[in-house]
This record gives sequence, C-alpha cells and structure tokens, in this order.
Amino acid sequence: MAQTLLSVQEETMRTSRLMGIAICAVVMSAAQAQVHRCTNAAGQSIYTDAPCAEGHTSKLIERQKSAAEIAQDRANADAATDRKYRAQAAERVQQDAPLPSPRQTSAQTPLAATPACKNAQKEVEFVSSIRTLPPDEKRVRTNAAITNVNAACGTNTPLMQEPPKVIVKANPVITHCDSGFCYDDAGAVYKKTNADAITAADGRMCTKSAGKSTASWHCS
Repeated sequence: MAQTLLSVQEETMRTSRLMGIAICAVVMSAAQAQVHRCTNAAGQSIYTDAPCAEGHTSKLIERQKSAAEIAQDRANADAATDRKYRAQAAERVQQDAPLPSPRQTSAQTPLAATPACKNAQKEVEFVSSIRTLPPDEKRVRTNAAITNVNAACGTNTPLMQEPPKVIVKANPVITHCDSGFCYDDAGAVYKKTNADAITAADGRMCTKSAGKSTASWHCS
C-alpha cells in the first residue's frame, strides 16, 4: 500500500515537472516569435506570428528575439519590480514616521541663522565690493550670488536687471535737396522745413551746421 502511494506521488511530481517544462517552452516560443502585419487589398490588417499569405502586404513589426535578449528583458523587469517594491516600502516608512512635536518645530534653526545663509550673504557683499569688474560681468556674478542667498535664506530678493540699451543714431549725410525734400547717402528722405531745417521720417529734427565749408546736419 505504501509503495503504491509512493508511486502515485512520484508519478504526480513527474507529471507536474513535465507540465512546467511544456509551459516554459510555450512561453519561450511566444516570446521569441516575430510579429508580422499583413494587409490585404482592401486595406484590412491582421497581426500574426506566421508569414503573410500570398497577395498580402507584409511588414515586420517585431523581429524574433534571441535567448540572451529575452533573458535581459526578464532581468530588467525583475529589477524594475524590485525598485517598485523598495520605493513603496520607503514610502510606507515615511508615512508611518511620527510628526514632529510643536516644541521640536519651534526649536529648529531659522534659515537666516544657518551657516549656508551667512556664507551666501558674504558672497554678495564680496561681489558688490569689487570695483574692477565690467558692468555686465558684475551684474551676472551679483545675480548668481543673490540667487544663492534666496535659496539658502528663504528670501526673495529681486535680481539686477540689464540696463536699457541706448541706440545713438548717426547724423545723416545729405547729398542733395529739392524744393520740398532732402535726401541722404543711404536713400532716406527728409521733409524740408526751411533752408536750414529738415525733419526725418522718425520725427527727428535736423538742422544745418553753420560756419563750415561743407554743409553738415545735426539731428536730435
């Protein structure tokens, strides 16, 4: 009786192992199979792991993977799952951590009194004291130091803005005039106000300089 029971158990275990091997073989075969998209003349598409029938347009969607690639995919999936569980465990630990008491919160050092804040403020003072830097470079370095102060001290000090650029237009070189207009060497037209005054298209008033052998104009 005992031998019969043992034989049944051995047969069951052997059958289970064979089924496991068969299942693994099917999974490996499905994972390694390549995928084709077959499109008929009517434009209808089907996806299959077998080559397309005659008269169908075939396109390989996924090539057949090697055993090494499949093993790497499984390793990557296992690693991703492990990272997910670790992140969930860390989140649960953080959620279960006790909240600080009001006494502990009040005992924390203000940001303005931290060494990082004091060092950042000293850097601003140092950059501001430099007199040999060009204006643009000094503005950039000062803004970088102010940004560090805002981050270390919890402040919101505004940054230095770039000064507006002043565009100085050159005086025109008038080549000739007629009864109503004058013209410069660049082809611009000026309305003639009188013999010694003209108006540019941008509204500038130009006057002729007196006392020179060659006529010149000054606009403002």
